[in-house]
Amino acid sequence: MSEVIQYKLGMASGFFVRDEGVIVVDSGCELGRELFLRVCAEAGVAPEEIRLLVATHGHVDHFLNMNEMRAVTGAPLMCHKNAESSLRQALHPNVRPRNRLGQYMLSQLPPSEEPLRLMRPTAPDIVVEGVVDLRPWGVAGRVVETFGHSDGCISVVLDSGQAVVGDLLVEDVRDGTPSLAYLCYTDDIQAANEQIFASAEYLAANAETFYSGHGGPFSRADLLAALAAARAEAAE
Repeated sequence: MSEVIQYKLGMASGFFVRDEGVIVVDSGCELGRELFLRVCAEAGVAPEEIRLLVATHGHVDHFLNMNEMRAVTGAPLMCHKNAESSLRQALHPNVRPRNRLGQYMLSQLPPSEEPLRLMRPTAPDIVVEGVVDLRPWGVAGRVVETFGHSDGCISVVLDSGQAVVGDLLVEDVRDGTPSLAYLCYTDDIQAANEQIFASAEYLAANAETFYSGHGGPFSRADLLAALAAARAEAAE
């Protein structure tokens, strides 16, 4: 059975997935080789064990430290085709508030130089679309498209019933409850909602435990509650 080890660097989490091999999903949001070596040591993971790095989407808090991680491990970096330009050009996130939580977050958290000023161009080695089998890297699972927060979001869904879902499911900072992505990439909120709801339905049907870039882990009941709340808010 795959083991998921969550670590937090700055405002976001990253993950080791250990099976026959080890992969890393997302980097956390602090920059530095020594920080990565520290979380490896704390997790009991040798850097040379790591076979693959995966960025769930092209937002800085998920790929900020990937260049340093790649230099330490020698592992290739994978992202979705639609996220490639964000990594390669170190583009600032293109986000819109999707719901009331998103409006609240953007009103309460004014733009900051951190971590944006630390962004570095990060060229992926493997660019994917659709479903990608992770067994060549020693992990029983797959990468799947879970669009809505961005148009280049992917999740890692493991045969063991666990999933690493980036920002599709997050913690509401106001009360700690689970919420579907509070930011999206388009002014067409209805279209973003349709993608997010479809992504959440797929994940609920294919996994039981969900690891998030912000908060969690969450249960299937948490995901379904967040989906029901999001549908109700969208219908208002």
